[in-house]
Amino acid sequence: MSPELLLGLVVALLILLIAAEVPVAFSLLASGAIGLILLKSSGYATNTLANQPFATTAAFSLVLVPMFVIMGMFVVSAGIAQDVYAVAARTFRRLPGGLGIATVAACAGFAAVTGSSAATVATIGRISIAEMRQHGYRTSFAAGIVGASGTLGILIPPSLILVIYGTLTGESIEKLLLAGVIPGVFTAVMYSVVVFVRARKEIGPQFVVLPEDHGAAADTGGGTGTGGGTAVDVEVSTRQGLAAFAKVATLFLIVVVGIYSGLFTATESGAIAAFAALLMLVWTSVRRREVRLWPLLKQAFEETTAVSTMIFMLLIGGGVFTFFMVAGGYARDFAQWVTELPVSPHLVVVIILLALIPLGMILDGMSILLITVPLTYPVVTELGFDGIWFGILVVKLIEIGLVTPPVGINCYVVAGSSPGVRAEDAFRGVAPFVAMDMVTTAILFAFPIITLWLPNLASV
Repeated sequence: MSPELLLGLVVALLILLIAAEVPVAFSLLASGAIGLILLKSSGYATNTLANQPFATTAAFSLVLVPMFVIMGMFVVSAGIAQDVYAVAARTFRRLPGGLGIATVAACAGFAAVTGSSAATVATIGRISIAEMRQHGYRTSFAAGIVGASGTLGILIPPSLILVIYGTLTGESIEKLLLAGVIPGVFTAVMYSVVVFVRARKEIGPQFVVLPEDHGAAADTGGGTGTGGGTAVDVEVSTRQGLAAFAKVATLFLIVVVGIYSGLFTATESGAIAAFAALLMLVWTSVRRREVRLWPLLKQAFEETTAVSTMIFMLLIGGGVFTFFMVAGGYARDFAQWVTELPVSPHLVVVIILLALIPLGMILDGMSILLITVPLTYPVVTELGFDGIWFGILVVKLIEIGLVTPPVGINCYVVAGSSPGVRAEDAFRGVAPFVAMDMVTTAILFAFPIITLWLPNLASV
């Protein structure tokens, strides 16, 4: 069997398994194993399956995965999200579309202590969408703000996607996490611009700017918002606001400033931040006696185990599939073919990045990373581009995939966590934010210094 035909069969098998709704991890594992059988022998495939799982996951840097996950779970359980949203709503209430801009800010702040896009969308969406709808926001606009802003969870550190990218490529995880800071803040600002510009069209005119004496524009009586959904009381005292800000800032500083200063490694920062989040949860339980600690801890550990297991299974499946690509020489041949193309190196990178968009329509971000990075990273670095810069661009394209139909995970999470919101509403609402994401990505592509300035300054 020719190498080209074998590759075609294995890729077709992978697509078929994914289409049949076999979990992506097992689809990668099965197609990679069958490819190795056809390429070498059953004995070779068996040896690979015996050794590859350990070889793929026995990386000290992957300790960050459960650390970042459990930190996010503790933060959610501690109820920090509602205070963060309330503070943001008070801060931006005098701007056109202030409640929407507050939602973007809250998503950015929550992303800075969870590292999870789905968790950010579910938690902030549950609080903010009913509030925005009550104050004149169209359902699609409110859902679009949350769905798009939730993607910041995989860009602003701590980011699990960047940790996995660093593990796959050998790039410094510390520098990758730092590299996500400025692009993440820049993306949040660009989203806020979209909200500001569209405010007068998408929001009832009497609600474009909220009255100053209305605080965060909460319905303290817990009424029902326009079009369904229970309004959330987002009033917050100055003391509560400062406490929420202090908690978020503490965790963010542990991760980012600790790494930037060289005081902690990325792994150490993850462990220390997780412990700090645990202390916050314990303090919340002590201060609010109605909050029982053990059930919250139990739930956090269970969800951390489930999420971490899913990630490690994806890594194992992706490792076997990548091993097949390397053993067959496909990765080497692909790199050689691309680098010899008679086109500009910049155009090659653009083509690679654009190819991630249709993949985002059918695969989740982690799967895209595991399938494409082992092939594309050697090409990009061979062309002379910085691997950290490329990693941030890949994450930006994965962000777009998180809100692109038909998969668009964030849009389904918005619909599932917010009563009265349909997935179609969310997909319609994210369209202007996707367009702005393309502009943002183009700017980051044209000016690598935006991405690389902070990690280049750091002592890591």
